[in-house]
Amino acid sequence: MTIPKDPHDVTSRNNRVALLCTGTALLATLLAQYLSSWPVFSPDLLLDVSADRPLSTFIKSVDPAFIVSTPGEKYDGVYYWAMAVDPFATGTAHTLIDMPGYRYGHPLWGWLAGVLSLGQPRWLPEVFWLMTLAAMALAAWSVSRLAARLGASPWAGLAVALSPGLLFSASSALTEPLQAALTCLALLLWSRGRKRDGLWLGATLVALCLTKEQLVLLPVALAVDWGIRRWRRLDTPDFGHLVAIAAGPTALVMWQAYLRTTMSPDQLAYQDGNIGLPFGQMGDLLRRAAALRVVDDTGAQIGSTTPSLMVAMAAVLLAGTITGLARRDALGYLVLSLTTLTTCLGHRTLLLPHETLRIPSIPVLLALVSLLVGFPPRKAEH
Repeated sequence: MTIPKDPHDVTSRNNRVALLCTGTALLATLLAQYLSSWPVFSPDLLLDVSADRPLSTFIKSVDPAFIVSTPGEKYDGVYYWAMAVDPFATGTAHTLIDMPGYRYGHPLWGWLAGVLSLGQPRWLPEVFWLMTLAAMALAAWSVSRLAARLGASPWAGLAVALSPGLLFSASSALTEPLQAALTCLALLLWSRGRKRDGLWLGATLVALCLTKEQLVLLPVALAVDWGIRRWRRLDTPDFGHLVAIAAGPTALVMWQAYLRTTMSPDQLAYQDGNIGLPFGQMGDLLRRAAALRVVDDTGAQIGSTTPSLMVAMAAVLLAGTITGLARRDALGYLVLSLTTLTTCLGHRTLLLPHETLRIPSIPVLLALVSLLVGFPPRKAEH
């Protein structure tokens, strides 16, 4: 005879596992950040502000001790520094970065740093560093708790520490860890369906949509889940949750409208080769990868590595989509929508291996969770 497990004991165990996953993610993040700038680590270097960036002179003028990177080490952290000191694109910083209309489309990470630095630009590197650690910790905890809530092992939270894309993002002070944390936290709140969680869900979705525009697909997935569950006459969150769902897209639309009345057409311009029709960019991307193989040693490494990474990524996304659709839940609908969006990405987004790992890291993480949750249980035979 099997003795039923005490729910309190199960909850306590799941909480302990979530904390262990959180600690593992923190240790992995610190190690990745240190090794990424070895042998000298400085929070300044996480922002990858190279000496040839127009904004670097401005940064040095307000923070003379700031350590700039070599020209080959430039990356996207510099844009969030600009958003931290020029949050509404009314000052100087936004005029010194490329494509400010696109960069400012997801401003929350920079806004948080600006608030937490108390308006002191010299504190921004340390603030971004601590924010990144906190985001990775919250991501590991929320993935673990979501997985346990959906019936999978809480050890799924280790996927955060095992994700090359998330670790790379954390080593460059970018937003993927926060995206993962907010997405899984919103799914966790949704799965509980408690009326008192509605306000928290709305706030989380607003933060998520202002962290990355593409994740407006989460409110869409939640709305689809609500409608299908109601049509199938299953338990659904109350109508207050629909208001919470609408909060994120509404905030994003209002912010985008503000940008279009504030910035010039040149500032709002967007590069070709980033996104197109589903699968429409894949052929061009693979042709470019093949062409790189005969350029030089570096090109050969890129050209031979990127296709393999894309195949592995596609396998995870497809498997996670299939299991999610079989369950017909919000996680499955989100994985489907993010997988579809990933097939629209072009060479500017996925050609370089580090981008192939970073850009799809959120859909890959969610697909892994979907796989671990698995197919719905079969009905017992009578």
